[in-house]
Amino acid sequence: MLGGDSTVRRFAALHNDATPAIIALAMRDSDSRVRLHAALNLNATTAILMIAVKDESHDVRRAAACSPRASPEVLAVAIRDADESVRRAAADNINATTDVLAVAMGDADDYTRLMASANPHATPAILSLAASDANEDVRMNAATHPRATPDVLMSLAQRGGKGSGTARRRIRADPIIALQYAAYKAAKKK
Repeated sequence: MLGGDSTVRRFAALHNDATPAIIALAMRDSDSRVRLHAALNLNATTAILMIAVKDESHDVRRAAACSPRASPEVLAVAIRDADESVRRAAADNINATTDVLAVAMGDADDYTRLMASANPHATPAILSLAASDANEDVRMNAATHPRATPDVLMSLAQRGGKGSGTARRRIRADPIIALQYAAYKAAKKK
């Protein structure tokens, strides 16, 4: 454990010049606030974040899931956490993989699915899941996502409700997608 009172230990754990050895030492502190500051440190390594994501404090676990240095392995643990705030952070993390986002899209928590559907790395497969989600805001994310494919937009346009108008406007704005949509509608009438 680092010396001094908890305020000094928190400062040391979060300091820009803290080495991984100091951060790792702070992760063993009995005070969860010191461990939280260690998990928030941008010098925290994957090994340190892997310890943090398994911490007893949900605040420490959430900090690990929010970290821009969180690896896919850290996020794979975080997305299965019992605390929804940790799962939301993992789904929102820029480093979330397709596997992490797919688990997030199956989450019972609407906000976890909302974060996954808005993630810039959401693939067309993830957006297809979002397009059929029960939550209107998740579907709207799929409709407005820059990686939404014509199939995702057509699915949303057919579904109705929130997101369908946005999807129809995006279809009309792109002549190629508009032709695909017309053919899709014609095939459904047969």
